Amino acid sequence: MGAKIQDEEVVRDQLSRINDGLEGAVAQELQEIMLQVQQLAVELCPKETGALSSSISLESGAISASNGDFYECNIYAGSPSIFNPVSGKPTSDYALLVHDGHLMKNNVFWEGEPFLEEAMMAFEPELETAVNKALASLTSGNGD
Repeated sequence: MGAKIQDEEVVRDQLSRINDGLEGAVAQELQEIMLQVQQLAVELCPKETGALSSSISLESGAISASNGDFYECNIYAGSPSIFNPVSGKPTSDYALLVHDGHLMKNNVFWEGEPFLEEAMMAFEPELETAVNKALASLTSGNGD
């Protein structure tokens, strides 16, 4: 029974080392792709004053959960601290209206410009490849 516990500890240690190496490599690759997504989103974002495009940001890092740490990366448009100099409103007040569209005062629906969605879709193959590579590394057990 003592050998079985020792074997389990060895396996857990090996899995932990594989996971640690994989998380770092995957996180770096995903971070690089998401930086490209952010850059494209800034380019695609409609610009009247530039306030909304300057609010596009990334937040990334490891988050802890009961079954381990995970890499998380989110892209945001709109900030309560970046103001449109023309309207005086924070970009967080109108980011969704610009992205998804809205009903204007003349009762015409403006379709919006889904700049974040388009930027994510443009890099979907790269993101899918990175995730598939991570899954393949996990299932092969080599962490590379």
